[in-house]
Amino acid sequence: MLPSFKLQLKQTASDIWLFLKNPKDQPAAVNSNSYKLRILLYVLLIDVVLTFAIMGVIQLVEWLGWHTSNNHAVIEMMRSLPIWAFLLLGVLAIPLLEELVFRYGLRFKSGYMALLAFVAAIALGVLAYSLLPLEGAIGVWVVLGMALVLYALNADAIAGFLKKAWGKVYGVFFYLMAFVFGLIHITNYTDFDYASAAVLLIPILIAPQIIAGVLLGYMRVKHGFRWGYFLHAGHNALFFGLALATMGILDEKLHIQNETYTLQVEEHALHDQNAVSSKHIGKDSLGFENQKLHNVILALLDKEESLVEFDKTRHQHTAINLKFKAHNAAEDIKQNKQLVLEQLQEVYKFDVTYRSQQMDAWDVAIADTSLLAANAVADIGKSTVMRNPEDITFENVTLGELVSAIETDFEVMLVSERKLLESGKYNFKLPKGDFIQAKEDLKTKYGILLQSRMELADLAVVSFK
Repeated sequence: MLPSFKLQLKQTASDIWLFLKNPKDQPAAVNSNSYKLRILLYVLLIDVVLTFAIMGVIQLVEWLGWHTSNNHAVIEMMRSLPIWAFLLLGVLAIPLLEELVFRYGLRFKSGYMALLAFVAAIALGVLAYSLLPLEGAIGVWVVLGMALVLYALNADAIAGFLKKAWGKVYGVFFYLMAFVFGLIHITNYTDFDYASAAVLLIPILIAPQIIAGVLLGYMRVKHGFRWGYFLHAGHNALFFGLALATMGILDEKLHIQNETYTLQVEEHALHDQNAVSSKHIGKDSLGFENQKLHNVILALLDKEESLVEFDKTRHQHTAINLKFKAHNAAEDIKQNKQLVLEQLQEVYKFDVTYRSQQMDAWDVAIADTSLLAANAVADIGKSTVMRNPEDITFENVTLGELVSAIETDFEVMLVSERKLLESGKYNFKLPKGDFIQAKEDLKTKYGILLQSRMELADLAVVSFK
């Protein structure tokens, strides 16, 4: 069986090579579905081997520091959607759309040309409407309408002319579509700096998609549109499945060890909101486990959630582990926070600016000290916040950590004295997603009163590049 497998694989690779040397719009003679399925599996195997080889080159480029990316569209989609929705979109819907756009027209039929002319006329009409005055747009529509009528009256002659020219330009058209298919995927690197020398690396970064485009084109031309689509769906299913299988792996983004401090930052492939997360801030150390990057930045800025404005399109689902240890305790803990924040800015490429803004705020006060004291606990050195489907459970937290979590989950601004926030450790439980009920529980169960007022606040704006 192995010699037969090797022989057929070699034959498939040879057929692909012969086609790519001189692409022609000629389908394969064999029409058996079982034969096409075997060819699909062999082409998929070749695709996987070549893709892994190119991905190794890309990893080398990143290891050499020539290019780094901390925000990939596919990873963001995986983090933001339920697994079933991610697979439905990534394995079935997007491949179908891309095959229609990039491979459907690789086989010549007069109907394709008529459809293309009609779509182009509509696109030009919409563009004219958006860019020109109404009179000008109407003029363009009239011209386009006349052009479509002339095309319809001369459809056979136009189709005959295009068919003669098709064979002469087909090779260029085939490779152009494969290259454009690859080039469009550079947008997956959502933090790509087009003004840097990294643009020289674009051919390497999109090489996996160009190779896929070439093989998908071969499958579409030789065996039909649906088999090209099946190959595309299989490719995405395999690589997205591998991504999901490794979603618990931590990727080390930063590791600094010098005479002054040690800092390590690891990024979760996927943030598990139901997993335990923890935070520790001491005079000589900082620790965050399974925390969203936005929440870590909040803690380092030492500002409430309502006083920080994030670019919500970047890193909103990114979660990290961070460990910082200073070899000498700092006189001011803000020094350590600022140092770590600056390192995160380098890794995740963001700026922090400030502006004043009038905001609705809530004063935090202790209305019943006995109720609060009833929930006090001995300090065990580690605080945890567990977000369950119906409630949020706080264990061994300070009032400051409680306030920070309330601001994060309910998107409100709380104002309180620093001395109050740093005194004692407590256990709390609050309803999830209902600020009114949470405010009532804070008062009746824990003796904490929230009173509304207006506040002129110094708003921090976090902008990812």
